[in-house]
Amino acid sequence: MTTTPAFDVIKPGIHSLIQDLGRFGYQHLGITPGGPADLQAYLWANKLLGNSSNMASIEIHYGLMTLQVLADTSIAICGAEFGVNINDKPAFNWQTHHVKKGDIIQYNGAKTGKCGYLAVLGGFQTEKHLNSRSTVVRDKLSEATSTPLYVGQYLPITTRCTNDPTAESPTCIRVPRHYIPNYSAPLTLALMPCYQWQMLTSEQQQQLLTNTYQISTQANRMGYRLTGDRITNLPTSLTSEGIALGSVQLPADGQPIILLQDRQTIGGYPKAGVISALDCSKLSQRQQGSNISFKLESPIVSRYKMHAFKQFFDF
Repeated sequence: MTTTPAFDVIKPGIHSLIQDLGRFGYQHLGITPGGPADLQAYLWANKLLGNSSNMASIEIHYGLMTLQVLADTSIAICGAEFGVNINDKPAFNWQTHHVKKGDIIQYNGAKTGKCGYLAVLGGFQTEKHLNSRSTVVRDKLSEATSTPLYVGQYLPITTRCTNDPTAESPTCIRVPRHYIPNYSAPLTLALMPCYQWQMLTSEQQQQLLTNTYQISTQANRMGYRLTGDRITNLPTSLTSEGIALGSVQLPADGQPIILLQDRQTIGGYPKAGVISALDCSKLSQRQQGSNISFKLESPIVSRYKMHAFKQFFDF
């Protein structure tokens, strides 16, 4: 496969990362899967371009990224509303755009949501490590997969994706309006209780399900710490065990922590259960101070929703 630089990073933004679907099969070695914080927005960006679901994209946190285009191609912009400009003209979110050599793509700060995706036709061809291009800074697996975008970095694509896209694709493709999420709406997370749920008293269970929490300042790709009424007298010490995406931990201070893509692989805090990968995506788009609550959900219902989601995006 022949590649060519397609973008020059003029400004990397606050925290911009290459992400594909993630790095699976290595958690027993302490290596976290990584992958997109918002799976839905990531998949839409690839779907609009006709890419396979595992094509690497840029995940942009908080915006303020600037790229110069080095080769004619097509991109898709999805996720948080950053107010993106191409050559100082607004580039609408949730749709594809044709770009040409010399164009400047500029991200402003986040208006709604927290992270966005810039996908390119054929996906970014950055270095793979352990079968994935996903960036997990903490794991330091390789320079290419542990470093956020930096000034002067060239982002490659395959040469077959650099032909003038306007010849074959004269129009832009948009996500239908009814599929575009509202990242400002209050969020209720569907909790599937785990075996440790029964270790909580009825009062502690009701506290978790009736409290309204707020997202604290400690919220990143590793996990979100919530603040609200404390749950008291929790178990303080358990044997460490494997941690799943979406685990809802209850540390001794009684404030829940929800673990996300860059989580540690084992932990010993008591857990109420897990939220689904789809709810993890919704949570990842909520900003500091947003209201969060929980409701119980059957694993069967959650599995049905995920199956339908996977069929829709064909992955």
